[in-house]
Amino acid sequence: MQFTSTVTLAASLLLAATSTTLAAVLPRDGARLAQFRVFGAAGCKDLNYGFYTVDESDADTCKTFINVPTDVKSLNLEVMNSPAADGCSFFIYTSEDCSTGRRSIPVQSCQELPADASEWGSWQISCPSGAAA
Repeated sequence: MQFTSTVTLAASLLLAATSTTLAAVLPRDGARLAQFRVFGAAGCKDLNYGFYTVDESDADTCKTFINVPTDVKSLNLEVMNSPAADGCSFFIYTSEDCSTGRRSIPVQSCQELPADASEWGSWQISCPSGAAA
């Protein structure tokens, strides 16, 4: 009986420590505005590289695609969260500095590369002052 109680206590402590560690590793920076998924092939089906979450702290800042094994060939904006993202617009660019190839992205619409580009290089969510809150 005492052995079972000791094992249960040890398991509880381990779970609590793991939960605390995960919470420290995965902080959120403000309201969740959007989520999008990137692909290494045209058509938003093959070579799924996973999804990116967009938080309030990302608003009005140019972001590049990080931790992607190869070029981003297509992208799907899966959701814009209301009311946090009301009034915000999501853009992708063919350059890595949000300077060229700008395209506005609607929700649930696969966006493939323009014929003159080799990859999607960056993204940005733009929100009017006070909208991302």
